[in-house]
Amino acid sequence: MIQDEVFKVGFEVRDHELDAQGIVNNANYQHYFEHARHRFLRSRGVDFVGLHEEGLDAIVHRIEIDYRESLRSGESFEVSVVLKREGKLRLVFEQELRKGDGRLSARARVVTAIVTAGAAGPRPVPPPPGLLERLLGEKGPGEDASGR
Repeated sequence: MIQDEVFKVGFEVRDHELDAQGIVNNANYQHYFEHARHRFLRSRGVDFVGLHEEGLDAIVHRIEIDYRESLRSGESFEVSVVLKREGKLRLVFEQELRKGDGRLSARARVVTAIVTAGAAGPRPVPPPPGLLERLLGEKGPGEDASGR
């Protein structure tokens, strides 16, 4: 099972991400976390456009970010991603942003869901078995290794 594997993406702070204090503006941390989540999804063969074309959209329900130590211009850092299933509907991304020396800069918990459009508007649905297989290594009821 790949569920508890840690996926990591490296970054470097760019000057335009700084605020007047010379540190990364807090809003940019969401961009870092989001980019790492998207890279994680692509590494698992999941494409947002493809999901949408299948009538499914992945949405963020809640984001919690704990800031620990500010990033500064030119610093290298890494964002890790671990995905866990929570209940029938939620997929939760647990993420850490660590400086090049390993010190924790920020931690995020991102609660997501899959929604489908219906006559009454979007409604949450359990992630399809094929999607769970790609993301978490979970097989749906009655599926074999080929997804059947």
